[in-house]
Amino acid sequence: MSSSAVAFEARSNNYSFGNVFKTLTKGLKSSYTSAAASDANSTTLLSHRRRSKVAGVGLHVLIARLRDDNVPEERMAAAEALMRAVKTTTVSDSLVETWYAAQDMLSLTNPPELRRSAWQLLMTCIAFDADDDSLSVTKLVYYRTIVERPVGDDFDLQLAAFRALTKDGRELPVLGPSESPFVLIISTWLRVIFKTVEKARSSSAANLQECEKSLRAICSYTINVIKFNYYAFDEKDIVSLLRDILNVCRRSSSKSDTVEGIAMISTLTVYGNLPISMLNPSIETLCSASVVVPELFDSCWEAIRHLVNSHLTNNTIVSLYDLLRDSKPNRISAVKGGIVFLQRLLEEEPEKTKTYNLTINSVMKSYRAAMKFQQNIAIDLAVCSSMAALIMNDETYKMISYDDYKSDDSPLTVIMNSASRVTLPLSDDYRAQSTRETEASNAIMTLVQQIMVKLYYSYTSESFFGPSDVLMSFFLHVNTYAHQEIAETVVDFYEREYLCFPSSSGWEANSSALLESYFGNQARPYALRLRVMRHMETVYKVAREVCEEDVVDRFLHRIFDTIGTETDMNILAQVVDFGVEVASTNNVAAFEKLVENFYKCMQLQASRRSQEPSASDGILSSGSTARQASARFARPTSQSTNPLLSVSRARANSASKQTPDLAMTPAKSNQVTASQIIARAFVIMFINALEKSGEKCGIMYRHLLRIAGASSKWDARTILIVFNLLFRIRVNSASRVMLLHPTDMDGFAESLGRYKPTMTPEAIEKALWLYPEDPMVLGASLPPRASYFVTIMGTDTRLQQEEKCDISEGAEFGPRQQCEEVVIDRRRGTAVLNMSSWLAIVTDILREGADWEVYSFVIAFMPPQISNVQLFVHSREEMRELRSVLCEQIAVRVTQTQFGEKVAKADVQVCFIRSMSSVIAYHSFFSKAEQDTIVKSVLLGLGAHEKVAAAVVHCLLMCCHEFPISIKRVLSQIFTSFQTKITNSALSVHILEFLSALARIPSLTSNFTQDDFKRVFAMAFKYVEHANDMSSTIGTDEVQNSNNRVLSQYLIALAHNVVTTWFLTMKMTDRCDLAPFIMRGLLLANSNRPTAIPESGNESRPSDERTWASIDLITRFMYSETELKMQDVFKGIGGGKKSSEVVGNIWVHGLSIVSIESFLKTGISQVVVRRPTGTTSFSLLPDHSMLPAWKDSLESPITSFPDDFSADDQLALLPPYFFTELVAPPEMQSSITPTLVSNPADPAIVRALQMYDRTPVVEFHKIGIIYMGLNQTSEQEILANAVGSKAYLDFLDGMGQLIRLKGNKQVYTGGLDTEGDVDGEYAYAWKDKITQAIFHCTTLMPSRRRSVNGRSESTENLGEPLYDDESLSNKKRHIGNNFVNIYWNESGRPFNFDMIRSQFNFINIVISPHTKAASSFAPDSSVASALLGTGSSAVKGFDFFKVRVYVKPEADKSALFAPASHLKLIGKNSLPFFVRNMALNADIFSFVWHMHPGDEYLSNWQYRVRQTKLLKERIDKIREKEEREAAEKAKAGDA
Repeated sequence: MSSSAVAFEARSNNYSFGNVFKTLTKGLKSSYTSAAASDANSTTLLSHRRRSKVAGVGLHVLIARLRDDNVPEERMAAAEALMRAVKTTTVSDSLVETWYAAQDMLSLTNPPELRRSAWQLLMTCIAFDADDDSLSVTKLVYYRTIVERPVGDDFDLQLAAFRALTKDGRELPVLGPSESPFVLIISTWLRVIFKTVEKARSSSAANLQECEKSLRAICSYTINVIKFNYYAFDEKDIVSLLRDILNVCRRSSSKSDTVEGIAMISTLTVYGNLPISMLNPSIETLCSASVVVPELFDSCWEAIRHLVNSHLTNNTIVSLYDLLRDSKPNRISAVKGGIVFLQRLLEEEPEKTKTYNLTINSVMKSYRAAMKFQQNIAIDLAVCSSMAALIMNDETYKMISYDDYKSDDSPLTVIMNSASRVTLPLSDDYRAQSTRETEASNAIMTLVQQIMVKLYYSYTSESFFGPSDVLMSFFLHVNTYAHQEIAETVVDFYEREYLCFPSSSGWEANSSALLESYFGNQARPYALRLRVMRHMETVYKVAREVCEEDVVDRFLHRIFDTIGTETDMNILAQVVDFGVEVASTNNVAAFEKLVENFYKCMQLQASRRSQEPSASDGILSSGSTARQASARFARPTSQSTNPLLSVSRARANSASKQTPDLAMTPAKSNQVTASQIIARAFVIMFINALEKSGEKCGIMYRHLLRIAGASSKWDARTILIVFNLLFRIRVNSASRVMLLHPTDMDGFAESLGRYKPTMTPEAIEKALWLYPEDPMVLGASLPPRASYFVTIMGTDTRLQQEEKCDISEGAEFGPRQQCEEVVIDRRRGTAVLNMSSWLAIVTDILREGADWEVYSFVIAFMPPQISNVQLFVHSREEMRELRSVLCEQIAVRVTQTQFGEKVAKADVQVCFIRSMSSVIAYHSFFSKAEQDTIVKSVLLGLGAHEKVAAAVVHCLLMCCHEFPISIKRVLSQIFTSFQTKITNSALSVHILEFLSALARIPSLTSNFTQDDFKRVFAMAFKYVEHANDMSSTIGTDEVQNSNNRVLSQYLIALAHNVVTTWFLTMKMTDRCDLAPFIMRGLLLANSNRPTAIPESGNESRPSDERTWASIDLITRFMYSETELKMQDVFKGIGGGKKSSEVVGNIWVHGLSIVSIESFLKTGISQVVVRRPTGTTSFSLLPDHSMLPAWKDSLESPITSFPDDFSADDQLALLPPYFFTELVAPPEMQSSITPTLVSNPADPAIVRALQMYDRTPVVEFHKIGIIYMGLNQTSEQEILANAVGSKAYLDFLDGMGQLIRLKGNKQVYTGGLDTEGDVDGEYAYAWKDKITQAIFHCTTLMPSRRRSVNGRSESTENLGEPLYDDESLSNKKRHIGNNFVNIYWNESGRPFNFDMIRSQFNFINIVISPHTKAASSFAPDSSVASALLGTGSSAVKGFDFFKVRVYVKPEADKSALFAPASHLKLIGKNSLPFFVRNMALNADIFSFVWHMHPGDEYLSNWQYRVRQTKLLKERIDKIREKEEREAAEKAKAGDA
């Protein structure tokens, strides 16, 4: 601070100083004035008294120079000379008179140098007069001079003069009554200097050091004054001084000031008595200073000790209490110091504390009050530190009595309060605060841990003198800091004493404390938290039986209230698992509250996960943040691996009472989120409620839809858990909800890369869903039957609901809200689920796309669900929307942009097209334009990848049955697309089967022109050529060669079948016109094959034989509609007549075997022409004019072979005559030479013709039809069925005609007995012009019940009749020998291929109702029945059946049989035709498959061609032999 600034400060203080020193200088001023007024007289007097000289100058001269009329420099020089003179010259008199001349030099108006010179002169004068005890007046003059002057920048000299006057405070001047108190002067200077110093500090003044030096000097001087002159002062003076000292300590911003202030206070307590009025502020200052300036702690503590040991003992202790109990805020340092001093007092002399009011209880009460009023973690730390010191000290620890522990101000309570503001684990926000607070929190935790360890070992060693329950309660409330051993001890105590059970008075509070302390503390080990959870489960089971519902609800709320913040997924799984168990017994209101709580937790956890850095991974780690945070502070403990159970496994054996464990294994725990666990719980709750409570089931359905409808909000695993349940919902014929595992979706899964048998282990590990699935994928077993309480509805039932649902009878919602998601009828306890809402969610996902795992799951699981037609029979608009989306995805684009590994867009399109096959079942929902759109959209797929095209062909075939008008319009376009796919081997089978089926749908081909037919035949020719090329290609892969062999043979068989079937479809006029085109096409298709017949019949070309057989069929039906029938077997020429009466010959002419038998006398003949495709018999009766002359002797015209002609009669006409006239005239024999059988009676020739006749002229097929009743799964149950359902009987009627077996000779029976009704009286058979099929229906075969003593025997347990093993074996003999069987499956169970084991069963065609039949005893009291009517009327117009082909596993891998792929829904009217056509093709394929390598598939016609060739070869060999023998004989005769 500059001189001017100090002067300004001094001037600013003039008023105050004037007031202070008004009386002090009153008497002095008059003397000063009189002295100043004296001129020559005073000078003369002074000169008279001082006659000595100084350096040649007289003393009086120097004094004269000090006068104010001299210039400052001269006055300063005179002062210097005087000071030297005093030091070097003996002056006999006092210098006070000298000072009179110089005193005005102290005026603030003078320059600073002049004032400082004056102060130095004053100190010289004081020093000169210091030892003169008689000069008390002189000292008073000096005293007045010093105190009169205001404080300025020369205060250091002013104070120095004052200290010199009082000998540094040891000797004070004697002041009269009129003088101002000495202490008042010191106090005033202390205040002024302190204020000046603070101002200099705030402005960083240049003279700050000088100011601080002055402050230290005044403080030091004050200490000396107190130390040596305390009792010279009045109490009020001490109070005034003490206030100023305390003011310095409190307001100073410098540590050094506080040190000086405390030194003054300490001096006062040691050398004097502290005024009682200033005790409290002084103690507060001491306490505060001991904390603010740690170096002063010992000084402050000594001051406190002096006070305690003085007459103010109790006052001091009470003051310390009051300091801690005062509610004034912002006294942190003082309170901290007081806390420590009380602790020190307790530790100082434990026995002595009894003599004054210092008790454990009083100190604890003060500690609690301090923490309560200050609300600061620093206070908490101070209290905790003191408590740790007291408890760790054995002497003070023993001072804590039993009553102290029991009191409200228990030491344990104080410790708990000190730790209450520290929440562990430390949050990120908390860590962001000041380092000091963080360190305080850490320190508190360390101290509390130390205290707990001391108390724990004291308890275990039985040296704890307080109540055990109080100690355990303490451990419980400071559980955050407790080590594992302590926590386990607490839990043991609570379990052992049953403190959480309702039998205990405070059981709710105890339970809450235990839950909050150990279960809610996520830093605790999993095993401990799980133990508490299990204990709470036991408590719940007891409370449920003895407590009111509201009490139990409160108890449960404490358990489930923390799940929203739970980070340990294992613990969350256990809690939710318990919630599932609770939900099964809760009332509806509590159930709904619990579910809503779980859902909120699910939302909270998802929201928190989205904000975490790991949210991008879509998983939550089970290693909680809390556990990581506390790991820094917790003492290491050895822990075993958590005993976790596997995911979603039931804990109980009973399916109806199971409560699954939702915990996960440690290896998988880092992949499980809270939403997944809760979603799994929702699924299990739904399953449990399905059989018990419609209301609960409806509540769960609503929440499941909430999750499913916000798929973007949850991770993929969560959505899949929910979808796994929703896609399993089915209904039976009574519209009752049931859950079934999906079937018939292996093709979808394989297309999407999720079919488990074809996946690699790595792919299985990565995939979130697979097929086939684990039966426990939902976490619980599915109910075995449909629910009695839950039915379904759709948006189409809204008006019906509003009319029929009586809200007054208990419906939950108003009429306008009922169709949102679910309708709950409280009175009946039932629920109606709106499946339209679910279908809308599925449609949205298909439209918008989703995570690939979710998207692929929907694609795969949707078709099996919508095939349960009754489930969505009232969801017209949603189904129309689904149709629109599928059409868009197939024809325009696939919305999804993300696909799985090795999955292409074509694979997804294949799934969409197969899904459309199920959507077609809802065709009554669609308008004509929408049906056309389906066909056009599907048709566009023919130009896509071959996998897509194959699915398109199958879908188009279904459209042929359900949308015939739409298909008819695009048939030309379909054929055009087919023609571009001729060389595609993967599509060949599909296209040919489509053409084969199309030929048998007259409504689609009725308007065909010859050009249309030509397109079909041309495709068949191309496939014949393509198959021939394939069969001639031989590679190195044996498996591929085998597949090519089977495929080529099957293609050739199908192609020729297409040719013959379509030829017979045409009108006869068209046949005549197109026959040359067809025959030429067949020949050209085999043009690269040699037509000559090799020497060996076994080496003949099957393709040529098949071609000629087809040509033979064409020539046969060009001009006729004659059906091919079985013929009598050849018995030889003459048929048993005498050889002298009848003569006959046999010729082999081309592919024909012509036999003519003529009566020798009359020429009446019978001509039998055996050709590959049939045998024709003609009876020839010659015209009467053609006979010889003896004909006139006949009495009547000859109409038959007479029996009375003798061998002597003349011959009429011989067989060669008819042959040359009718079959082969001589001029034609040059191109095809007929071969005459020289000896028709040759046994070899007879056997050959008999074999030829036994070869059928039609294609024969035998196919089994088996009925499976409700819930039937065993072979005995199925084969024992003697009757089927009405739908089954209608199907049989459509499959064929009912024929009588006994005596049947015209229909192929496939081994069924035709003599004694062993295999039943009737059978179903079907035939057309060229094919016959017999159906082995097990229900038409007899099932004989086993009888004992003439009475039927029944099983004891099932009440079902036992059947004779022979009768069932007879059925199996026929069924087991069929390659193809048709199962009518009404069991409601998945089909098992080996249900009826057989070596020959190769292909099983399974027909199932789209909806499982309801049990006959199911009550009809559902809401749906009231809304929708009975089950039969509810699905009127939706008579569809599911058709699925199962091929034997070893053949299924080849994928050669096209219909073996996927599920199809076929209408009732089209079902028999569709299944029959599929069965016929399957039978052909089975024959092809089972041929030995190197063999070729031979049709009956082809076999007859081969037999004709073999017969001709045999005849030629016989003729050559005869000619050779004749030549040899002739040669021998000539010789």
